[in-house]
Amino acid sequence: MKRFFLYASLMLLLASCATYTAEDGYKKISIPETTGLPETRYEEIVRINADKSAEAIENAKKEAEHRAALRREAEVNEYPEDLSTIVFPHIYTPLRTNQTKADGINTFEVLFLPLGYESLSEDDARRILSANEDISPDFVILTGSLENQVLGAKTAGWDAVTLEGGTVLHRPLLKEASESSATFFITSTKDIEIAPLSFAASLPATAEEATLWAETLTSDSTELETIKEAAEAMTDREKLIALSSASPSGEDWIEFTPFRYRSDLDFPVSGYFEEDGWLDAYRATHFSAETDGGITRRNGEVYERLDFLYSSEMIPVSAISYPVRGMTDTEGTFAVLAEFLVP
Repeated sequence: MKRFFLYASLMLLLASCATYTAEDGYKKISIPETTGLPETRYEEIVRINADKSAEAIENAKKEAEHRAALRREAEVNEYPEDLSTIVFPHIYTPLRTNQTKADGINTFEVLFLPLGYESLSEDDARRILSANEDISPDFVILTGSLENQVLGAKTAGWDAVTLEGGTVLHRPLLKEASESSATFFITSTKDIEIAPLSFAASLPATAEEATLWAETLTSDSTELETIKEAAEAMTDREKLIALSSASPSGEDWIEFTPFRYRSDLDFPVSGYFEEDGWLDAYRATHFSAETDGGITRRNGEVYERLDFLYSSEMIPVSAISYPVRGMTDTEGTFAVLAEFLVP
């Protein structure tokens, strides 16, 4: 009898389950109406990749044209004797380099040498460049006086582009140049745009003077308009600004650092780059200024970072600042070496 009731219960259970069909399930599914929410990041990535593909095709054509032009045009295009007559951009081509890398996960290295505004001798220039002979960057960026930039370019013997704000020595092939920036092929389909900018800095020598100096700069936007103009004139997606500034970074001036004269201050120039989405290569690859100052200028008791590599749409991989014979021992200026990944 028990076995009969168990069998009957089982049949009833199966019968009740069978009444809920797939059709019933589908009827219970409700599809929400369009909500007006913003499009997904995936759709944006698809669109960006499509734009990059079109740009890559165009770049490949231009790269081939530029290589052919280099084979035809053999002139060095020397700098004029009277530098007041120079026309920007001045393209100096002693080597006619056309190095490009194979497409892939591509990186490039930049050496930044702020040569300052005190006149350098030929011996000074040779000493500075020879101090960096053990590295092989893709670009060397020179800022400071025009005379020092030209002396550095001629001493190095690299192909170079001298612009209004500085000089870019380069191994990759030059794509095009304007008065304020130059674009280079990293690969046949990838390019980057570089704009050097240089401003004379007056660094105080004591901690007391440094406090007053910094407070004055918090409301000084003298160089900001020039920087904005140069940044907004850049047209490439992947961009780099090499800046020798008269002002420190607000990311360095925080309450707790090894430098007791610093306090929590903001500065217009670094504030502009941060708000506009640029990455400070040194700060992006190091711990905060609490433990890592990244000094590029030194005067008496004052140690500051006034030379920056700001990038947009590229990934800073590493950055260091280090002393250079002929710069640090004479002017208290340090070099900056950084590596970037181009997506």
